[in-house]
Amino acid sequence: MFHLGAIKRSGVVELVGVSDKGEEQLREVATAAHIPYAYADYSELLACSEVEAIAINTPPRLHEEMTLAALAAGKHVLCEKPLAQKVEGCLGIKNAKGNLVVLPAHNYAYTPALYRIEERIAEGAIGEVTSASLSFQNNLSMYGSKTDFRTTDPRGIVEDVLPHIFSVASKVAGPPAKVESVYGSCSKYEVCDNLTARVVTDRGIPVNCTASWTKTIPEFGVTITGERGTITSNFAMNPYGYALEADGKKTKVSGRGVSWYLDLVRFRHPSFSEQYRHLERLVREGGEPRVSIDEEVAMLRVMGEIGKTAEEVSGNHG
Repeated sequence: MFHLGAIKRSGVVELVGVSDKGEEQLREVATAAHIPYAYADYSELLACSEVEAIAINTPPRLHEEMTLAALAAGKHVLCEKPLAQKVEGCLGIKNAKGNLVVLPAHNYAYTPALYRIEERIAEGAIGEVTSASLSFQNNLSMYGSKTDFRTTDPRGIVEDVLPHIFSVASKVAGPPAKVESVYGSCSKYEVCDNLTARVVTDRGIPVNCTASWTKTIPEFGVTITGERGTITSNFAMNPYGYALEADGKKTKVSGRGVSWYLDLVRFRHPSFSEQYRHLERLVREGGEPRVSIDEEVAMLRVMGEIGKTAEEVSGNHG
């Protein structure tokens, strides 16, 4: 739904190969996308000389192993979050990458509205940031996932949703540094499917986090509060727009208007293709990644603590 289409729409990345353990799905994708190389064993894809970079879209438990294998094969890597399940694994990837690019895939960090919000904050539109609240909610039964870790792994919601929240919060408030409180529940599934947490960033800014897999209407609500006002947006439903309220004035900014909704129903969120364009720039020109491995390490440290609550909630429910 997301990555294959995003690669095509990026305009700068050519898809030449794919690997999947499911033979039927592998055949369908290769045929539909006119891909010359299709392998059931991903090591064969890594051995393909035409492949410069690998996009890893597997369950979290496989990310570290597959990233290290790709690096050993001399390939650049874009890997779905989290890059590894533990801090040690993430640091091992950092040590192994050498001159290759490793980009943790945090697609919402490339949302057009976020870039604009960062600019307004840098301009002092709301004064110094004092707090942030982010709510990522979706309906997992309508998600259409090809993997089941979200509904079978007690830390599934932590590893899948909190990176979205933390990667965005890091851009406006700094990376997460400390956990103040956590609450989780099992509403529909046997594992934790609703979670709230309050963390403090390395800049001392509190961030309220809400994650849910059981809400009817998807949203990624973002509210940044400053000394003089607030900025709000919904990155899921309107990734181009935001609202600014400061000094008694309210302003709404929208980049595309209603034309965006056609893309919405086609799963064409602009952040995915921009993420691949960013990867291409890093490979061709160098520079600093929008989300670094060090930032990933900071997220993993906090996620590890929050994950303990998710495991306890899941265990008590079972």
